[in-house]
Amino acid sequence: MLPKQIIVSLLALSLFTALPGLAAEPTKSAKASEKTQKSVSKPVVKAETKSVAKPESKPESKTGASTAAAKSPAAAADSQTWTGYLVDRSCAAAIKGDNKDAMKSVKEHTKACSLEPSCCEAGYSVYSQGQWIDLDNAGNVMAKKVMQATKRDKAHMVKVVGIIKRGEVRPSSIVEVN
Repeated sequence: MLPKQIIVSLLALSLFTALPGLAAEPTKSAKASEKTQKSVSKPVVKAETKSVAKPESKPESKTGASTAAAKSPAAAADSQTWTGYLVDRSCAAAIKGDNKDAMKSVKEHTKACSLEPSCCEAGYSVYSQGQWIDLDNAGNVMAKKVMQATKRDKAHMVKVVGIIKRGEVRPSSIVEVN
């Protein structure tokens, strides 16, 4: 029985030493499967985009808009635009849990609340077309600047231009609108 164990061990050892050589040169079927995986991953990104509020098809005029704008390097050819109400994530979670009219709640949400340390540290979301859109870390910094600069006490309508990555918007600009 001992010779069988030695043979099995030698076979296993030869397989392990052969595997790195196989991994270095992908076969035609491996290359084909890589192409298939790349083409399969694109619709996942599109599906993620569709699960978030639909972006506006045409940009709004900046007439009457606040000059408090923040910019980042996220400006890309595939940028999208959303217009909605800016709310801190802590309050957004409470509004979602209330099962009441979200639009009424976001219109009543105040600047003072959004700038409270416990609220602004949670980050910001935009309520647009019946859906919540979370901003990434850089977007949260931009949103806080817009919130600090606004003269309005409540109902903070903003226009966000950016791209969606990993379920969050990476904005290139956030501008308050009337």
